[in-house]
Amino acid sequence: MPQNLKVVIVGDGGCGKTSLLMVYTKKRLSRGKTIDKATIISEIKINKYRTSWQTKNDYDRLRPVSYPNANLVLICYDVICPSSYDNVLIKWYPEVHHFCHGVPIILVGCKTDLRKDKGLGKETVGEETKKKIKAELYLECSAKYKENVEDIFREATKQALAANKEIQKGKEERILCPSVTQEIMLSTTVSS
Repeated sequence: MPQNLKVVIVGDGGCGKTSLLMVYTKKRLSRGKTIDKATIISEIKINKYRTSWQTKNDYDRLRPVSYPNANLVLICYDVICPSSYDNVLIKWYPEVHHFCHGVPIILVGCKTDLRKDKGLGKETVGEETKKKIKAELYLECSAKYKENVEDIFREATKQALAANKEIQKGKEERILCPSVTQEIMLSTTVSS
């Protein structure tokens, strides 16, 4: 039985979001203009479950409309562009935290093929940022060489499904135990 997941992908213009999506969905890089506004639906199979992905990328003033009911957010940045990285902390995480509080986040470093120094330690910045923004994972990819693209969406699907399972579990507990939930809500309200 397919389960639909809504995944929102954000990041600076030119950071690699469209290439990541095109390689994942079309198995090829996009040529020319990037996507300003699009919905891409794809399917992925995880542990016998087929999941439909819907992603959206909108302009600044319209983007908040994309956040409601998101199951997961991918925050992307260009690993060779310091301002793209800075915007993860300055712009993207605060916005995602505001509109999608409690929704799992995966931080994605894009364009690893452009790194001149392939030495160790480059992932350290991403790992540190993952901790700062409380992301579930930090992953890197090269859409150009199709490195880790499938892994990103596989892990994102797993994280989103796990989060959905927790949400459903919470709903069942509220149904089974409404008075306890009301007391907790009441005490939370009183202590605020």
